[in-house]
Amino acid sequence: MRLTPAGRRARWTPAIRAAALAAAAVATLLAVASAAHAYPRLHLSSGSARCQDCHLSPAGGGLLDDHGRFEAGDALSRGGDGALLHGAWDPPPWLALGGDLRAAGGLKHRGDEREGLAFPMQAELYVAGRGAGVTVYLAAGLRGGARSPQPPLVERLASREHYVMYQPGARYVRVGRFFPVFGLRTADHTAYVRRYLGFGLLEEPYGVAVGHVGVTWEAHLHAYVPRPVAFLGAGPRARGIAAAYERRLLDETAAVGAHARVATTAEDDVVTAGVTGKRWFADAGLLVQAELDLQRQRFTAVDAARWQLAAHASASQLLTRGLWLGAGLHRWQPDLGLRSSRDAFEVDLQYFPRAHLEVHLLGRASAQGNDLDHPGWLALAQLHYYL
Repeated sequence: MRLTPAGRRARWTPAIRAAALAAAAVATLLAVASAAHAYPRLHLSSGSARCQDCHLSPAGGGLLDDHGRFEAGDALSRGGDGALLHGAWDPPPWLALGGDLRAAGGLKHRGDEREGLAFPMQAELYVAGRGAGVTVYLAAGLRGGARSPQPPLVERLASREHYVMYQPGARYVRVGRFFPVFGLRTADHTAYVRRYLGFGLLEEPYGVAVGHVGVTWEAHLHAYVPRPVAFLGAGPRARGIAAAYERRLLDETAAVGAHARVATTAEDDVVTAGVTGKRWFADAGLLVQAELDLQRQRFTAVDAARWQLAAHASASQLLTRGLWLGAGLHRWQPDLGLRSSRDAFEVDLQYFPRAHLEVHLLGRASAQGNDLDHPGWLALAQLHYYL
């Protein structure tokens, strides 16, 4: 049977549309960069007690699974189709694809200095092949930056995560480059419990992790070594071991956790221990969470040590479907003996008008050296699109 021109258009339009959307998304995503993780405020509040209920990774972040994509359109956002490319094309069951694109603009103000910001924050593509309990995962994109000039294009290419994971059931083994499961796992890399504890942009180490992700509890153990080439990332090139445990309570409306880490570089040795707590009040639509970390840093060259503290506390209010209002406190004390600290207070508004789209507004006041009378200010607006 021959198809008429109208029949050919009806038959090929979905495929052409999917290819065009994919090409446009790839071209756009390969134009900018940075890193994102899961949203801790969606843990418990969305009805998903485990990060892996919605993500392929046991730590959350990156690629969404089918349930996560359904929730993105059905519960998280104001509406829309959360499937890949808005449902225009369904990849085969063994293949998972995704990506994140973020752009940001804002203003920094400290003392007499003001700085306008407008920059690409993130551009990454994710691909994973799955079968027989095995997942091969790659996240690749371009490094971003808030200031000019930007490095040459070839120097901005980066892959912060790539690993092979075997997970036939609740237990898993993962080998490659990725962060240890540790603390609240906030999406904001500038949060003090990330920034000052070695979980900043492109600081992911190489290692092997084992874990159990069950219904009421999960546990993770991660041994890691420095990245083999310095320009592959940022931050100290440490080797060490990290462990984390979390238990869900009160019909999965609360969670408590503990974590610890030992890390060694050529300059220092660091031992960290911390606790986390989360509570979702369903009737009020309120999530509260906190993290407290105590760290001992010993310098190799001078045989001296200091104690450090990092803390985070926040509350998130679900105003209506797709709209969250949050407030948080940060504290970092690099040396408890000197009683000097960095402190910050922030408020943010997170809006998901449609599946695949997020608008995030953030305001932060921060002070150094206990100088609370003369804080610095940051106002930031983000526009986020995910495939």
